[in-house]
Amino acid sequence: MSYIPEHLAPLVPAITYKPGWTFGRRDEVEPDGSGGLNLDIVSDTPDSFNFDRRIRVRHSFLVPPASYNRDVWAAWIFDRIRDVETHEAGEFFRLHGVREFAPHHGNGEDPYRVWHVSDWATAAKSSGDA
Repeated sequence: MSYIPEHLAPLVPAITYKPGWTFGRRDEVEPDGSGGLNLDIVSDTPDSFNFDRRIRVRHSFLVPPASYNRDVWAAWIFDRIRDVETHEAGEFFRLHGVREFAPHHGNGEDPYRVWHVSDWATAAKSSGDA
């Protein structure tokens, strides 16, 4: 079990944001040894391909091994929420029907980095696709 930073522990259960969004901590180590303590943000948004359908997505962020104070941890959490919102902006923003800043979901990609159009095959991948 990973160490939960003293000033982070009480903040996670106290977070409120948009209706349907939830926050939690999870300890997970992958078979390759990567991982550890994660902040999970579960977003509840319309499906960017079918607005009549809602979708819940778990966004996981590895908690850095830091001894931040309460205010810095609060800012770190806020930055992760902004990462999710940036991801969602890339899902929904279109010019002439093209998702020019579509997040890259494939394995090994950073779905929170802002990308400009690369190719349709990359932009159309679902989470976990290689």
